[in-house]
Amino acid sequence: MALSAAIIWEVRPANGTANAGGGFKAGASGTDRSQQNAVFTAFTDLVLATTTTLTSAANPFGATDVGNVLCITGGTGFTVGLYEIVSVSVVTATVDRVAGTGGSTGGTGNLGGARSGFSVGTTTLQASLVAGQKVYVKNEAWNEAVSLTIAGTATNPITIEGYNASRGDLDFVPSQWANRPVNDRASAAGDAFDFASGANNYVVKYLVAKSAGAIGFDNPGDALFIGCRATANGTNGFSTGVLGVACEADLNGGAGISSGSADHRALGFYLHNNTGRGAQTTTSGGLFYSFSVFEANASDGIEVAGSGALTALNCICDGNTGAASDGVSIVNIRILLNNCIFSNNGRYGVNASTSGAASWANYNNYFGNATAARNNFPTGPNDQAVDPGFVDRANGNFAIGTALKALGYPGIFPAGLSTGYLDIGAVQRQEPAGGGGLARIIGG
Repeated sequence: MALSAAIIWEVRPANGTANAGGGFKAGASGTDRSQQNAVFTAFTDLVLATTTTLTSAANPFGATDVGNVLCITGGTGFTVGLYEIVSVSVVTATVDRVAGTGGSTGGTGNLGGARSGFSVGTTTLQASLVAGQKVYVKNEAWNEAVSLTIAGTATNPITIEGYNASRGDLDFVPSQWANRPVNDRASAAGDAFDFASGANNYVVKYLVAKSAGAIGFDNPGDALFIGCRATANGTNGFSTGVLGVACEADLNGGAGISSGSADHRALGFYLHNNTGRGAQTTTSGGLFYSFSVFEANASDGIEVAGSGALTALNCICDGNTGAASDGVSIVNIRILLNNCIFSNNGRYGVNASTSGAASWANYNNYFGNATAARNNFPTGPNDQAVDPGFVDRANGNFAIGTALKALGYPGIFPAGLSTGYLDIGAVQRQEPAGGGGLARIIGG
């Protein structure tokens, strides 16, 4: 046997305990002891009646312990590790697998209580994860080099979700994301979150990676990020690739997002004020962005190198103002641009190394770019060249003025059976009051 995929873990970085049990199997018949700061029961006299059954004279096991995780921390003949209590008969607990040599006495361990991190303890949480499990992280002071090594599966990913006061209270409530857990590395070397090679199939929600000496979220390319932020990290905010919704990367020493051959597939991202580019692929990766903003980066808003391709729908590249900064810089002309705004950039709105026919660009707006709207790039028959009239550009509100409303690609499908209307830009109208703004919602 092994730890159940249904176990839910609790991490409280400031108030948890390194060697707490920290987990409970969802739906088990016992009482969840993991959702508290302190260890519920500390054992010093564990006895292995058999290799998988334990007793304690000082703290006898009971029916309410079923489903909780027991962290065995030591004792001659005991195997240190995290074990699920699968049943209790009278005062004898049966755990999910062999815990040592039958007949061993004097074992130590803890049941219940939240763990203080992923990488701390006699046995670490990160080494004990199982595909399908979920980890909740409470919003408390946190500074940890999280190195994830265990893989989920495509059908049973490992989920890590931040919360503020109660589990689920940040679940796509952007107005509350100022209360996300922040892993503040305080300029320590290395990454804030490092997904080792092979640590695939994660869902990461509502976490902030801050001030790592290297990368904020360094992932193998298939983790799904929802409502996460990478800020003020020494190199890139996100790397190697990204799949995500409503994430932010800002003030990083490199790019907001950087990859080589891995793809970016992103909805509603806000990539701004990075020392490098907002988003880049350095070799052959494909970039797919929609309803995203690339703003005030010291280099290009988006750069696609090598044989990489770009699809950008309803995006904004604004104010990327380095002397050689473009809204989009691309080498290989494999590009689809629709309903985008390229404004106030330091050189071109879109700059292609060579002209080519394998591209589609229409219903875009070019305004205020220092050198020209385009270089080696075609003009779309429905392009515009007007001031977007952003509501509050300086403070991240990219809701547009009236000039670009209802001018986006109308969505007439080939059969002509349905027609829709979009504004040009990342932020659509909010009728009847208007205002708001995607960038403003996901920022901060």
